[in-house]
Amino acid sequence: MNIPKQADTNRSGEITIPGDRFFPEGVTVTSKGTFYVGSLYEGCIMRCLPGNSQMETFIEPGANGLISVLGLWADEARNLLWACSSDFGNGKLAGKGQIGVKAFNLQNGSPVGSYEFPGGGFANDITFDTHGNLYVTDSWSPRILRLSADSAVLEEWINDPRLGVDQWSLNGIDFDRSTNVIYTVNQKAGQLFRIPIREDGCAGEVVQISTTQEIRRPDGLKVIGPGLLATAEGGAGGMAVITVDGDAAEVRRISANLDGVTTFAYYQGSAWLVEGQSDHFWDPEHAGPDADPPFRIVEIPLG
Repeated sequence: MNIPKQADTNRSGEITIPGDRFFPEGVTVTSKGTFYVGSLYEGCIMRCLPGNSQMETFIEPGANGLISVLGLWADEARNLLWACSSDFGNGKLAGKGQIGVKAFNLQNGSPVGSYEFPGGGFANDITFDTHGNLYVTDSWSPRILRLSADSAVLEEWINDPRLGVDQWSLNGIDFDRSTNVIYTVNQKAGQLFRIPIREDGCAGEVVQISTTQEIRRPDGLKVIGPGLLATAEGGAGGMAVITVDGDAAEVRRISANLDGVTTFAYYQGSAWLVEGQSDHFWDPEHAGPDADPPFRIVEIPLG
């Protein structure tokens, strides 16, 4: 069932995405305010330059082996746009590429690299540490893969059943430079985890962080300050801000009344949240195949 689009006091900015079946998922933003968003169905990436309010095609469908585009990362230091490419079997380009992480020129969109998932899986979201090492979650197994800054091969960084053995468990991931730890979420169970990065680069002990209230289908995760996290609540159409204190955390919810939120980009104190209406992509049999365009990225102040 489509939720009517309505005004909300938490909302002040909006970017629209053209197309009837774009089904946006991953989004990222540069320090200057250029936004990039990927398509689950079309297998392409759009861009919105500062001062504009509508996305335009940036990387064509299937470029560099894209299938369904999920997590994105604007790597300004190396002038790269990183993208997770996965295959659920119902995208326009299903079966036409390898699962993994793709790299493109951040300015012109030309392909730069392609890094295949060992053993297959579902590449969902990515982050980087201060040394330029990439970390990516696999939503089909309890593992996080790592692409070292000096390597061209994705390798398992951690594989631990505590992260969730069910399909569609691991999702958002981010690095906290203040404590040198990785945070990640189990979307299916609504759980938050902390994993230290040891001096040798290996993963330390997995710690599940207890929360004051349930995180409702967390999708996407950002460290927005020391010990301060934000995640989209895919099961509630809004955001959650999470204050971590040791092995416990307080959860504050921000309602946005959006339809089928996925990930978000953090920019100038706000979450720019993707209204993906993705139930029509993931479960067209029950939700119906067609969404209610336009798709949008909506600003949600987190203060």
